[in-house]
Amino acid sequence: MDERKEETRGEQLRRALAYEKKNGYDRLQPGELEAMEAYCTGYKQFLDAGKTERECVDRTIALAEAAGFRPYTRGMDLKPGDKTFVMINGCGATTMMEMLVLFKDTVEFLKAKGIEVVASMVGEILTVQEAAGFQMNIAKWDEEMLRLWNTPCRTPAFSKE
Repeated sequence: MDERKEETRGEQLRRALAYEKKNGYDRLQPGELEAMEAYCTGYKQFLDAGKTERECVDRTIALAEAAGFRPYTRGMDLKPGDKTFVMINGCGATTMMEMLVLFKDTVEFLKAKGIEVVASMVGEILTVQEAAGFQMNIAKWDEEMLRLWNTPCRTPAFSKE
C-alpha cells in the first residue's frame, strides 16, 4: 500500500519552480563516478610521490610534456585553423570598456589570420598589486582543453555554469 500523501497544488508549484540545491554527486552521469574516483586516486598518488613543492613541479612538467605540452619559445606562431583561449586581465587602473575594446580588437586580429577564439575571460581576474595596464594571455587549445573549460564548476574563488 502506497502511504505517500497526495501533494497540494502549492507543493507541486514549489517543487516545480523553487531552486533546489543539488550535491555534485546528484549531477553525475553514468560512468562519471568511476572516472572521478580514478582521477582522485591518481591525484593522491601524485601528492604522495611529491613530498616537496620542487618534486611536484618536476612531476607536473614531466606529465605535461608526456601529454604533448610544448613550452612557448620565442617565434612560435599560431596557424590558421588553430583554436585559442584569450584572457584580458585588468591590473586595477584599466576600465572594463578599455578591456572589452582590447578584447574585440584581439578577436578581430586573430580572426583575420584564420585563428578562432573558442573561450575567453575579460575582467579583473588576477590580483596585481601596484600595477596599471593589463595582461593579455593567448593560449592554443585543443578539444580536450575546451571540454574541460566547458565543465561547470563552483568554488569560492571561481564559478561558471
